[in-house]
Amino acid sequence: MIASPRFAYDYLKLNLAELQHEAFGVLFLDNQHRVIEFDLMFRGTYNESTVHTREIAKKALSLNAAAVILAHNHPSQNARPSQRDIRLTREVKRTLDLLEVRVLDHVIIGGMEEFSFVENGIL
Repeated sequence: MIASPRFAYDYLKLNLAELQHEAFGVLFLDNQHRVIEFDLMFRGTYNESTVHTREIAKKALSLNAAAVILAHNHPSQNARPSQRDIRLTREVKRTLDLLEVRVLDHVIIGGMEEFSFVENGIL
């Protein structure tokens, strides 16, 4: 169960912090924020990955997820989002809103640092 943002950050760091390539994962949750599955859905290069909103939506529906937490890493160790990261987050949120799947946060892991879109007022 994702009981707090800190728990989510720590869990995501375990899965993303040490990767030398950019990866984009989704934490799929039920309506009580229990973890259904964490899936590293997209793998990229050292500085970018291509994310397909449609694939995230398909997976959320197939798992009957009520909510998601988006996450990706920055191998550069800089956890600040790019404009591309912000645009992508808004696109995924718009799509999942139509399917009644809540986007609870998008977390960027840069080494042992994290950046929360919710905590920084972006989402």
